[in-house]
Amino acid sequence: MIVLERSYSTATLARRFEIIDEIHFNNVDMLVIYDEKIPFIAIAEAQTRTDNRGEKRHHVVATLELARRKNDDEILEIRQFWEDQQTFQIEGVVVNPEMRDYRLATLLYETLVVKKNLTLMSDNDHYAGGRALWKRLAQDSTGLVVFVLDTEKGQFYPYDGTKMRYDGISIPESAIWSHHPDKVHWPVVLIAQNSERLSTLSVR
Repeated sequence: MIVLERSYSTATLARRFEIIDEIHFNNVDMLVIYDEKIPFIAIAEAQTRTDNRGEKRHHVVATLELARRKNDDEILEIRQFWEDQQTFQIEGVVVNPEMRDYRLATLLYETLVVKKNLTLMSDNDHYAGGRALWKRLAQDSTGLVVFVLDTEKGQFYPYDGTKMRYDGISIPESAIWSHHPDKVHWPVVLIAQNSERLSTLSVR
């Protein structure tokens, strides 16, 4: 079981991070913080704690690490989809066990897509937790839409030149996920985009 031990001093948080949002849950004020250079997003306690050296620090309860997709990546040749978008692949998400009932991972995904207007791409490893998270995003999130992309074909499901929205049930699980050790769907990833931005682009 992974437990986050990361924390930031008040000075480091102010120097390194943009505060995207301030939230309150479980009777605790939290900050959603973002480092665009890495890139990296996290949720940290707004109230500081004093460490054994007397320094005040903000303790982190959830993190999401991203990998930037380069503009010359073959996936990005689908210009009508990627135009003017920053695209990132999910590398890892960690939430402290006592916070897992609050859907903080979902909040981090939604914040990046809706508030930072990023395009997010799933990892190629199809673990159970990741599958459940993407399915929940597709079913419940109002600010983003999810699509299924085959990176080898360079096409979106159903691979006939159209693009079908995935809502958790509209596309068969067997067409998306591979189960270890099978990697038949290794090239298939899920894509999350800002629904409001897509609507704006469609009416131009």
